Order: sequence, then structure tokens, then C-alpha cells
Amino acid sequence: MANYRAAMIGLSWIATDPPPPAPDPVLGTSTPYSHAAALAAIPNVDVVAGCDIVPGLRDQFVERWGSRWPGVRTYDDYAEMLAAVKPDVVTIATPDFLHADPFIAAVEAGARGIFVEKPFATSLEDATRMVEAARARKVVVNVDTQRRFSPYHAASHAFVQQGKLGKLSQIMVEIGGERALLWRNHAHAVDQMVYFADSDPAWVMGELEPGFEDYGTEYRGDGGRSIETEPGANYYVAFRNGVRGYLTGMKDTMPGIMVTLRGPDGRLSLDDEGASVTVIKLIGHGAQAEWSKPRTERISPEYTVAGMEAGIRDMLAGIETGRRTASPAEHAWRSVAIIDAVVRSAADGNRPATIAPPPWAAPG
Repeated sequence: MANYRAAMIGLSWIATDPPPPAPDPVLGTSTPYSHAAALAAIPNVDVVAGCDIVPGLRDQFVERWGSRWPGVRTYDDYAEMLAAVKPDVVTIATPDFLHADPFIAAVEAGARGIFVEKPFATSLEDATRMVEAARARKVVVNVDTQRRFSPYHAASHAFVQQGKLGKLSQIMVEIGGERALLWRNHAHAVDQMVYFADSDPAWVMGELEPGFEDYGTEYRGDGGRSIETEPGANYYVAFRNGVRGYLTGMKDTMPGIMVTLRGPDGRLSLDDEGASVTVIKLIGHGAQAEWSKPRTERISPEYTVAGMEAGIRDMLAGIETGRRTASPAEHAWRSVAIIDAVVRSAADGNRPATIAPPPWAAPG
């Protein structure tokens, strides 16, 4: 396996927090929950530089991780950093609405892989130019929609892909709590629809929470710091392969994300605590047909790596083998397109908002 020189753009908590201890020292630490902690767990990655405009965050980064990477340098300008160190891979954890320019700069600087925070972008224009830039240079991208790196979610995805529910037809996603912000945290929830539907969206009907009737169609958030700047929302998504998605995401409901997947042969229920599937079969045909007795079982995956470490290792494997990553840029574009359509639909009296196929979609 090759060695990789990495650079980090954005040094906030999600980028540099050390992993907390596990319940008992025999277990080591918890699963890495920051870019630096995940990179530190991968022996063939050397972080050579980090960038942030806040001096205190640069100092904190060196204090936390200087012993792991003794030669690490810090910068206040990502363009200067990229030109100086020419990294193989780049991680991006800038504010939600400031991902596009450093992403494209990393592509143009010759990065082979990019691990970028969600939401991928806060406008469809930015998302499109990011995907096109990466595709033009064949840069491998993984977006940190973390449930794609969760054992339960990945195992559930494999279950559905193997046709064990029959042809998937319905996806229901619930997200709630005061942090159910349309761009900030709906990015996780809508990504679950995109993940399981495995298709470009065609049109969306959406409504925003009361009080946001005049929100408009442009992003008005502040990177998720203030809950008053972004609405919750409910929406219905029609995917081009016939799958239909329903998302309920108002702030005045319980926190957490829950997913229900339905096909003719069963129902799969999934949240961050685990997954279970209820399978039922139609026996016979016509008037004599009968349903089998429902059978419910847990999905209990075996695994050795999860979370951000899995996401970054997956990106490196994409560089080395050419395989598609678990959370590629083209899929992240679908989530941005859906949220963009939600605000357009709401601004147009909750009428359906169409989504044109992306420029890279196959004809037909």
C-alpha cells in the first residue's frame, strides 16, 4: 500500500478532536470522530499541513497532534498551503457554505483524493462545478455522510442491493429535534434516501416549517451555528427508477434519524442503534394466494473499521483500485439537488419542483 501525504483545510472540532476513551482501557479509544483522529489511525498517512483562518485553532491542532506528526506545518491560507506542500489527499471541514472553492483548489493542486464534510454544498451550482472538477481530473471523493460508513447502514444497504426485500419501492426517513436544519442536518437524512434509492431524483414536493414562508430559494444559514437561520421541512421525492421517498423533518419532533425501507417481500427498519428486517412472502397466485407468516430478524454485521476512519480508508482504496467510494460526489450532488428542489417547491406554493438530470448522467 502506498504512503500518502495529507493536508487539512479547516481545523474546527470536527477536524481535530481526539477520540475519547472507551469504557474500559482494554478497548483503547472510541471510534475516531474527527478527521485528524481518523487519519492518525491509518499508518500509511502522514498529515503534513493544516489550515485555518483562526490562529487559536491552528495552535490547538499542533498541540493535539504535533507529537503524532512532528513536522506538521500550519497556514492561514489554503491556496498557499496547497501550493507549498502539494498533498496527495485533502480533508475539508470549512463552514457548510464554503466547501466549493477549497475543494476545487485541491483538485487543481493535484490532490488524488478529497474527504469533504457534509453538506457537500449549499447550492446546486456549487455542487455541479465540484463534481465536474473532480470528474475531469479523476479525483476520488468521499463525502462525510457518516451513516454510509456505519456497519448497520452498510449491511442494510447490502441486504437491499441483494434483492432480499424484493424491488425496493418506498423509503421513509424521520429526522427531528431543534437541530433538524434543512441544509446542516437534513443532509444526513436525505442522503439515506439517496443511498438506498440509488437513482437520480426527478421531482420533489416540499414544505418548510411555519415561520419560514418567505425563506426563498437561496441558502440563508450560517453554517449550522444558529437554529433560527434554517428551517425544518417535510418532503416527497420521486426518483427516476420509480422509488419514492418520504421525509418528515420538522424540529418539533424527537431527535434522531430513523429509516424504513419497503419492498414487496419485507420491511427493513434502521436507526443508529441497529437494524431489523421483517420478511413476508406471497405464496401462490390469484385468489388462492396466501401471505407467509412474518419473520423478523436483526441485522448483525461483522466489521473491523467504521466511521470516519472507514470513510478515509475507503477513499484511499478508491485511489488504489479505481472502485467507487461509499459516498461519492455524484451521490452528494443528488442530496443537494433534492434540498434545492425542496426550497423551490415551498417558494412555489408547495408545487412539484423538477430536477434536471445531471450533466454526467447516461442518456436515457
